[in-house]
Amino acid sequence: MQISLYIHFPFCKNKCSYCDFYKESYNKEDEKDFYRSLCIETELASEDPYLQYAEIETIFIGGGTPSMTSLSWFAEWLSHLKRYFTISDNLEFSIECNPETVTLEKLKVLSELGINRPIFGIQSFDTGTLKLLDRKHSIHDSYLAVYNANLLDIKNFGVDLIFGLPYQNSRRLSFDIDQLLDLEPAHISFYQLTVEPGTKLFKQIDNGKLKLPDSDLMLGLYKGGCEKMSEEGYHRYEVSSFAREGFECRHNIRYWDGSDYLGLGPSAHSFINSQRFYNIDNLNEYNSKLHSGILPRTVDESGPEERMIEAIMLGLRMSKGINRSAFRKRFGISLRDRLNKKQYDLFIESGHLVPDKGSLRLSDEGFHMADEITKRLVK
Repeated sequence: MQISLYIHFPFCKNKCSYCDFYKESYNKEDEKDFYRSLCIETELASEDPYLQYAEIETIFIGGGTPSMTSLSWFAEWLSHLKRYFTISDNLEFSIECNPETVTLEKLKVLSELGINRPIFGIQSFDTGTLKLLDRKHSIHDSYLAVYNANLLDIKNFGVDLIFGLPYQNSRRLSFDIDQLLDLEPAHISFYQLTVEPGTKLFKQIDNGKLKLPDSDLMLGLYKGGCEKMSEEGYHRYEVSSFAREGFECRHNIRYWDGSDYLGLGPSAHSFINSQRFYNIDNLNEYNSKLHSGILPRTVDESGPEERMIEAIMLGLRMSKGINRSAFRKRFGISLRDRLNKKQYDLFIESGHLVPDKGSLRLSDEGFHMADEITKRLVK
């Protein structure tokens, strides 16, 4: 049995204006305590009988800013992991990197430790936009990070870019995309800005200090970005994900297709043996529970109905769509019987939904309305 592993590294040196992920201000002693707890959690998690013969196929280190980690403590935890879990020979090993935190030497050591997929959170090539987002890297840092990856002959690196930013127009986004494509990454995550309550950016927009593009412009920005990337040989395999052939993110695909994944670290989520659970999002309590021999988990009590809705929502985000026979095998009901018949027929007739070789997928035009279509189908 194959599983994926997600590690949440909970430290940052600053807080970006749009970010609502769990994080703590960096402190060396706190990081040391975190890794001690992570080693305990790794060992306790391995005792689950369901995971006894599991092989880890992908690892993804997110955060936070995992690229600022202490390499010695990270290496020590990795050795600990290998004592308790079997690691695939074909491992995809990703780590999120802020450009200003990855020197050539750090990338080299990470590569020697087995990381083969660094992801550079560039977000924009506009200095003003980076300042608005409270990003601490410069344009030079972004180019240097990718240059160093090329110097080390790292083929499978990814770049994150955000669109739909305050006051963004097609000219500004076109500039960002042109700069991005010049770097020739294997993978591109092209995210629409999500403004989360409680963030600095939310407050700035809520009180009128900043203004987002309207919905028509937002759609135009997305369409234009998709077309440009397609012209340059990137295929969209998920609403926000583009890759050269063979460089799709295997880890994320496992999230979307309902495969097993284990999450370790504060606030990390897991989906194991059809059960979803998540870790406490408080570092002190996370440490305290683990040092008492208790896994810091809360079980998600939602049931099969929620899993079906989730499978439909995530499946339709992928270009290959939802496999009908896999859906029936997993839930004991046909996909067609779970969808709103009237809405299904309307979207089939309009061409937004496409029955295709035993699957149901969105057309190119349907992708532009993915959230709305899904919402109407699962009522």
